[in-house]
Amino acid sequence: MDDGRYKYNADGTLIDNDFSAIEIFLTEVSSGYGSNETGKIRFDHYKAVLGMLSMIRTVTQSYDKASFNTFTKLEIHFLHAHGNSIRHWSMSTQAPGIYIMAKEQRVKVPTSFPEKDITILPFICFFKTLAIACEETLSVLKELKQEHKTILRSKNQRPQNFLVS
Repeated sequence: MDDGRYKYNADGTLIDNDFSAIEIFLTEVSSGYGSNETGKIRFDHYKAVLGMLSMIRTVTQSYDKASFNTFTKLEIHFLHAHGNSIRHWSMSTQAPGIYIMAKEQRVKVPTSFPEKDITILPFICFFKTLAIACEETLSVLKELKQEHKTILRSKNQRPQNFLVS
């Protein structure tokens, strides 16, 4: 359809151009700082679930010759800001058609300058952990890409689709 009814626009995405512009991370900001609009928070969370499933599907279609075992290592990430905190979620699959979404970590956004010595360290650790998780995702994508290419180039093996579309 060309009218845009089925288009999802996240507040932000992280795209790796080394892997055919595959998205590995998305963000949603539900209203302003300190706001707890429950309806908006839930709506953005549901949108992110569908967005993450779509991102996993794109990886599946791009590297459909790679092994499912390697695919189970892949985690797609979601950063959700609402209220006074930021939450990091991940999604992976452990069996065909079974997807797991897990809350990885949460951090309160530091706003008080006098308390900076106490509040800034957890904030920095949160984003360092997030960066490491994204690096691990890129590593798994590299492995999937290599397996996919190896099977396609192999003349002795018949290509098999191991991934769920």
